[in-house]
Amino acid sequence: MEVNKLISLWLLWLSIVIGLVEGKFKSLSCSSFDQQLGNFSRCDIKALSRTRNTIDITYDVFGSFNSANVQIAFFKRANGWRPFLYDFTISVCKFLRRPYHIIAIIAFEYLKPFTNLNHTCPYKPGTSVTIRNFDLNVDALRSRFPFENGEYAVSVSFLIKNNLKLSINGSIYHFNYREP
Repeated sequence: MEVNKLISLWLLWLSIVIGLVEGKFKSLSCSSFDQQLGNFSRCDIKALSRTRNTIDITYDVFGSFNSANVQIAFFKRANGWRPFLYDFTISVCKFLRRPYHIIAIIAFEYLKPFTNLNHTCPYKPGTSVTIRNFDLNVDALRSRFPFENGEYAVSVSFLIKNNLKLSINGSIYHFNYREP
């Protein structure tokens, strides 16, 4: 009987600890290097509470493009920023037609409810690509990517004909407790 009580208490404690996983966006930087192609009209972190915030990004396309590559790199802060697990490049247009990179597929499925990026190339002038109210769901991330406490960053660079056109850099702080 005592063993059952101990197991019940342990399961209760485990469910409480798992529910106390938090993370929030710490920084966000959007840079456009070709003003003729487009510009960021919005690049913000919006606070919802002390432990929760969202990201809003809007990129207005002024020129057209038929193909683009995106380079995505992850970093972890440990005596400076160090590469962390993934650094890859994919063709955006090919990916939107037929997803082919497993990490990009997982990331895009996570991002899809928050963006209007829903068609393949070409992108014409007057188009706006938006990410609205992108909330960091740590539980969904940890179900696919096990990671420990700390500060993490992602760098997303868009290249057209191997020329850097825009970049989005951001960081999150992940911790295993909530403030009371």
